[in-house]
Amino acid sequence: MKQYLLQFIIATLCVFSINPIEANDLDIQKYQRIKEILSNSHHQEESEVYQERISKVTDVPLPYLIQIAQSKDNYVFIRARAIRLLELYQNQTSQSALETTIEDTNENTHLRKLAIQTYSKFSKIDTNKQTQFIKKFESDKELGPVTKFSKKIKQNPKHNQIDQKKLKQMNRK
Repeated sequence: MKQYLLQFIIATLCVFSINPIEANDLDIQKYQRIKEILSNSHHQEESEVYQERISKVTDVPLPYLIQIAQSKDNYVFIRARAIRLLELYQNQTSQSALETTIEDTNENTHLRKLAIQTYSKFSKIDTNKQTQFIKKFESDKELGPVTKFSKKIKQNPKHNQIDQKKLKQMNRK
């Protein structure tokens, strides 16, 4: 059973690395709707609020969030919200997207820092690999301070808990 599961995972990773999800593969109306939700001008809202609103648009938001986060045509604040939401969808695909953003020296520094913070909150990945990856950026003059801070977050995680009543009230707006 485990062997079949491992083969399935490897096959899935190969398919997505050979044929990555592109904007052309996504439903453009869903993409625009999710982007609209993220561009909502309200003050910074809880991730769970965005998650609930996006779940009304699609059951599979990860490819849309990654595309929005990586599209340099979007405003930085929209891309930042998409990056922050990747924490709610922890898997190999979101991990790779964050690693790509962190490694891209041509990327906006704020987004790279945010990607490190989000990446450091991932609990469903190998912590040794995660630590080694983040350690590569400790000497970077812009990312170094964030990597040190992200270690503290990893040691003392405080999960963002939201009151369900508050969540329902926020979604009525």
